[in-house]
Amino acid sequence: MLDLRLLNKERVALQVRVKDWKEAVRVSGQLLVDVGSIESCYIDAIIENMQEYGPYFVLAPGVAMPHASCSSGVHQVDISVVTLANEVAFMDSLNNPVKLVICLAATDNNSHIELLKKVSQILSDETCVQRVKHAKTVEEVLTIFNS
Repeated sequence: MLDLRLLNKERVALQVRVKDWKEAVRVSGQLLVDVGSIESCYIDAIIENMQEYGPYFVLAPGVAMPHASCSSGVHQVDISVVTLANEVAFMDSLNNPVKLVICLAATDNNSHIELLKKVSQILSDETCVQRVKHAKTVEEVLTIFNS
């Protein structure tokens, strides 16, 4: 069973300035590379998928959840959370511009379902989303995701 205490400080970055959606994906993915959850080829797969299929992972206004196939260098189910100092467009998504990026890594088609349920609960509460987007400290984000 997946531990629903989702995040720790190594998986959160706040008010990151990026030049475009690719850099936003790379920053969010690199947090998971740094903790050993994914390989850098997973980040490349996310970018390639978006270029091929469009902005399928921009789920809600201002929120992207980049992910790719579980066969693309994923070692464990995990997420990272990045807030952007400057909002960026993820191609032609109707939910642009994006300020919150939650990178998802899944090892198979099922093991991340509980994690997705928890993230979905947070994303369905606009107050929580706004609190994350405007968080000043990592601890604020950890409290929201780990409560």
